[in-house]
Amino acid sequence: MGITNILTDSSIPIMREGGKIASNIMNTALFSSVSGTKTSDINNIIEEEMRRYGVKPWFKEVDNYPYASCISVNEVWLHGMPNDTVLKKDDVVSIDLGVKFEDHYIDHCWTISVKDSYESMDTIREEFNNSDDNVKKFLKIGVQAVNSAIERAYPRNKVGDISSAMQSVVESNGYSVIEGYGGHGVGYGAHMEPHIPCYGIEGSGKKIKKNMGLAVEVMYSMGNPEWIVDSKDGWSIITKDHSKTGMFEHTIIVTNNGPEILTE
Repeated sequence: MGITNILTDSSIPIMREGGKIASNIMNTALFSSVSGTKTSDINNIIEEEMRRYGVKPWFKEVDNYPYASCISVNEVWLHGMPNDTVLKKDDVVSIDLGVKFEDHYIDHCWTISVKDSYESMDTIREEFNNSDDNVKKFLKIGVQAVNSAIERAYPRNKVGDISSAMQSVVESNGYSVIEGYGGHGVGYGAHMEPHIPCYGIEGSGKKIKKNMGLAVEVMYSMGNPEWIVDSKDGWSIITKDHSKTGMFEHTIIVTNNGPEILTE
């Protein structure tokens, strides 16, 4: 039998601690995402925080990717490479990072609207204020979508229940989910089965089982779902219509009492 994402009793405390570390690093990164800052500077902060916590950036294990994070701005949907891009007020920035803690893998992403400064790191994940009220609503819907999806992560439910929940929230508000990418199993590896698309049919797909480690993520845009790969870096996924995008992702453990979010 091959390796699975069913976590043992000894692995669950490690995943919990790794989740706390990933969450703390994320908060620091988001708080640093102020106008005038280069995305490469934010990645450097993430790298420093990972060294401080004694964890490894598992993104560097994937196809020779050179950074600890992906930082995607506005029309960049995912896999944005940190570079000399300077953040501006009202930009939409998504920070995606992967923590490897004691050989266990944690995946986490969050999106905010860039400001000149933020009041508190305690409320940094709620920084959706934007001069365009449509963008503010767009970001709030992403949180609703990922939370709705996570709420379906019970034993005996199916992957399609998770996927259809996030799709319903996104599309009922006039937005689009990405095609070709999605969430996944996580824990003993970075990208494990089951694949969790951002769209699906309720009651379809693989069964959800107790102690599964899952990375549940919603990737969505204000426009249509068509995308291209940026020819300049070969990584960044960009909306064809250059509409703004968002991405919210938590690593969770499935329990008999429902999902336990590790990266809050």
